[in-house]
Amino acid sequence: MTQNTAAEKVLRVGVIYNGKIIDEQVFRKPETIYIGDTSKAHFVVPSSALPSRFPIFYYKSGKYELVIMENMSGKVFLKGKVVDIEEVIKKGMLKKRGNAYILPLSTDARGKVIVGSAIVLFQFITPPPKPPKLKLPRSIRGSWTQMIDWPLASILGTVFVIGYAFLFYLWGLPDPAPKTFDQLDNRFAKMIAPEVEKVEDNKPTEEKKVEGEGTGTAKKEETAEAVEAPKKRKGPRDAATRAQEEAMRVSEMKKKVAGVGLLKLIGSAGADGSAGIISDVMGEGGKDRDIDSALSGVKQIGIATDAGQRSRKGDAGATETAKIDDLKVANTSGNVKVSGMKEKEVSGSTKIGAPEVEGSLDQAGITKVVKQNSAAIQRCYEKALKTNPQLKGKVAVTWMINQDGRAEMVEISEDTMKDAGVSSCIKGVVSRWRFQKPEAPASVTFPFVFSPAN
Repeated sequence: MTQNTAAEKVLRVGVIYNGKIIDEQVFRKPETIYIGDTSKAHFVVPSSALPSRFPIFYYKSGKYELVIMENMSGKVFLKGKVVDIEEVIKKGMLKKRGNAYILPLSTDARGKVIVGSAIVLFQFITPPPKPPKLKLPRSIRGSWTQMIDWPLASILGTVFVIGYAFLFYLWGLPDPAPKTFDQLDNRFAKMIAPEVEKVEDNKPTEEKKVEGEGTGTAKKEETAEAVEAPKKRKGPRDAATRAQEEAMRVSEMKKKVAGVGLLKLIGSAGADGSAGIISDVMGEGGKDRDIDSALSGVKQIGIATDAGQRSRKGDAGATETAKIDDLKVANTSGNVKVSGMKEKEVSGSTKIGAPEVEGSLDQAGITKVVKQNSAAIQRCYEKALKTNPQLKGKVAVTWMINQDGRAEMVEISEDTMKDAGVSSCIKGVVSRWRFQKPEAPASVTFPFVFSPAN
């Protein structure tokens, strides 16, 4: 086989889907070419016969390999001969790597591969020269001054100059002296402190003294009497007076909170004229409430007889404080227990069987990575063991390690447990593993034996 270089031939690939050419690419730089239903593939084709990202043309060590699955068909012209894909697979003439078959390609190869409803055509061609970059003549391009919109530039320049001039003007203005509260207008003072009023001088002038000798003096005396009236009430008040004052105070409070959303609801009276919610909830004692009648049937729990008293354990006269664990349910003798409940722990054992490694990687290095990550494999098994404690069996996993050291094309080659959840979980775990970068892709098969712990 002749080595592919950029100076010789390059791979050209086209894809036909449902009788229409959907894509064609020339790969001037050699690389692994992917096909599938994900946007990360070079050729996006909806097909249930392939993984979401399948390396149909694998590039390694300067050579291309055609990766074939058993559900593919087609013909390849190679070294002057026509190779039927289905025939060489049945005869075992191709090297197997995992679940795929490898067909090395030379620079004279061309062919057609059928994948479901898609047809992949390929051939090696001499790379065509790159088209020259289009460049307009200088007479058409003109100079940079001709590319400027001068009316718009003049408007922007004027706005820029005026704006900066205004900013410099504001920057040069002196800072305004701060005003005191007395210097503010009345309307602003009332907004800040509406209850503050300006106190005028109480010293009367000569004219006020003359004018105030008559009615002014009488008003002054009446006001003084009104102010002094509450202060003279120093003697004890009887029960009727106190009840009347309390009723007036409650009446004033009800007027203030009436119609104010939740306060109206809380302060409202009952339908039969009884006390409202506040009186019902906040009342002292609580001896006539339904809670006592509800607890009267519970044995060995004493009802509190005072607002600061706690429930007691035992019959009447007991002094020991009751606890929730002492509460007994009718027709049973067990106590109420709310602690100590734990989920039953489930464990299992995972054994790694003898691996099969095809490629340039060391078997010991691959086994080391698998053992380091075997805990994640066991978690997949123990998760299913919680719902099926008798679950056990063998699962063999096959995958390919590409030249970047990543695991890809992960498949379950043997499964005696027949648990789809465990298989899917194991495939997800293996696809995240990273190995030492090999010189060429390597195929790995590892069996795992699961059994519940005794």
